[in-house]
Amino acid sequence: MCLIVLFGALLPRVTLVLLYLFRDWTAVLQPWWLGLVGFLFLPYTTLAYVVIHHYSGDVTTSNMAHIVIMLIALLTDFGAWGGGHRHFRKRG
Repeated sequence: MCLIVLFGALLPRVTLVLLYLFRDWTAVLQPWWLGLVGFLFLPYTTLAYVVIHHYSGDVTTSNMAHIVIMLIALLTDFGAWGGGHRHFRKRG
């Protein structure tokens, strides 16, 4: 379990692929294209959704912990996008 968390924090896309290949955790991503879009654009948020669904059975907005975890994952995804954009910006 600790390995999944560590691997997920460092390489969320690889973790999603491994969960898809070796576990049925990603079966909650229905329709199939939702998992693909999450994999490509929001990997931390998709991984957080899959893990929350696996351990809680349902991702609800009534549970404050679910909201906090999803917001942190979403901010991490947006931060990764912003950091990549800043890295490749031309200096004037």
